Amino acid sequence: VSGSVTGNWNSGTATSGEAGADVVTIGASDTKNKLHSLLMNISAFEAGAKVTIKLFMLVNGTARKVYQKEFNKGTDPNGLWIVNASVGIHEALRVEAESNKAADNGAPIEYDYMLEAM
Repeated sequence: VSGSVTGNWNSGTATSGEAGADVVTIGASDTKNKLHSLLMNISAFEAGAKVTIKLFMLVNGTARKVYQKEFNKGTDPNGLWIVNASVGIHEALRVEAESNKAADNGAPIEYDYMLEAM
């Protein structure tokens, strides 16, 4: 699955209530899948931006942050390999992003993931 989404990455509030915006939701509740890869592209972001990628999934019925990593536009590559090995998921996995640069509001983030039904 591939796509592109825009959001208020700096001034917005994502579903989690944290700063940023939602990128994509992968999988579905109570559905077993293998997520083989998740790639994201931040080439449209401002030079020097600190971009934080966050993943959330239900743990015992409550959405919990299960991953967070910061990337620096201009230091790290524009293409970010967030998931680079197969991982089993059994709930929807929500991807959120945040930038420390206000000029990134409205910039597109591209994503690409491979999901296999189990």
